[in-house]
Amino acid sequence: MNKINVYVLFGVLFFYGCTEKTIEQKPTDPKILALVREVQKKYAPDKRVAIFNIKTVELGNTLIVSGEVGQEEAKKELFDLLSAEKKELVDSVIVLPDEKLGNKTYGIITVSVANMRSDPGEDAELGSQVLMGSIVRILKKKGGWVYIQSPDKYLGWADPDQMIRVSKKDAEEWSNAKKVFVTDYFGFIQQQPTLQSFPVCDITGGALLKDLGTTSAWTKVGLADGRVGYIQKSNVIEYQQWGTKLTPVADNIERTGKYLMGVPYLWGGTSPKGVDCSGFTKTVFLLNGQLLNRDANQQAEQGEPIEPGAEFENLKKGDLLFFGRKAENDKPEKIVHVGIYLGNREYIHSSGKVHLSSFDSNSPIFEEYNLKRFVRARRVIASTPRVAEVRTH
Repeated sequence: MNKINVYVLFGVLFFYGCTEKTIEQKPTDPKILALVREVQKKYAPDKRVAIFNIKTVELGNTLIVSGEVGQEEAKKELFDLLSAEKKELVDSVIVLPDEKLGNKTYGIITVSVANMRSDPGEDAELGSQVLMGSIVRILKKKGGWVYIQSPDKYLGWADPDQMIRVSKKDAEEWSNAKKVFVTDYFGFIQQQPTLQSFPVCDITGGALLKDLGTTSAWTKVGLADGRVGYIQKSNVIEYQQWGTKLTPVADNIERTGKYLMGVPYLWGGTSPKGVDCSGFTKTVFLLNGQLLNRDANQQAEQGEPIEPGAEFENLKKGDLLFFGRKAENDKPEKIVHVGIYLGNREYIHSSGKVHLSSFDSNSPIFEEYNLKRFVRARRVIASTPRVAEVRTH
């Protein structure tokens, strides 16, 4: 298989067609399209967290395959299957990360909350966010933007000024460095160990900072870009305690959720500054030592299914509640919202803002709309892998 730029190939074919004979472009064989879908389903069933963008064009006896994939294995399997169907294959498929990036294919977030958008532009839809100190994969760039994959595998476009681009070796050094995990919801890193000093930057719960030493009341911390400052010792824990000493307990899940009461709804938001429904549940569990998937329908596949009972009597505090449409009349299930059950038929969720609601029709916080669209519940406490940052595999 020769790696040929597809545009150059079309130019050659156009010239050939004008001077020798016409080369017929025809619809791609349905069997070829089926093979492409087969490989896509295996390696990238969810385009939010995996990349497999392939196009095929048939010109005469030649099949031009172009696009990009996130795994070398996916490309190899695709071409192995296609080679059994076509003798002449033109390979114009890029395996990400793009080689044009050089060796700096990782990033470490250096702002409190970095935005991930659907397209490379400030006016594009906000899809998710990444917190300070997180390691992301950098897969390609376009204009002044980079396409990244976050610790929860989510994909999106980000501003490179909100991170420091590093090599795999540098990312491993950051990953292995002694760090602290921020447990406070909002705050600042101060220039000096006093509240009266000017800030280095703002900070949110869930951030990871290099641990540079602790006094009686303050911890000296470092950011990935070299900035240094101080944070109150009571607002951080040793990162090694995340997922060990800091683990999900039902009462703590409730307490964390209620401390976020009133935080505004933000589509794509995953920090205490603003959250969508799944961003809220994700933030609550992150601050209690457990990592959830990004979106509601992805979280609906974590943990164990729970039959709630007619009066929700089988549910426990901390269970996730999922809302949307049940599978019926040949229509598939559709999950569009998630909340956290607190007991006594009450739950907390982000809709407009973080607030309490109830399934009890006699309660002043009863929401009939959500009762009608309740689909199912999952128990995720102590059943979901606890991994806080991307590993440099």
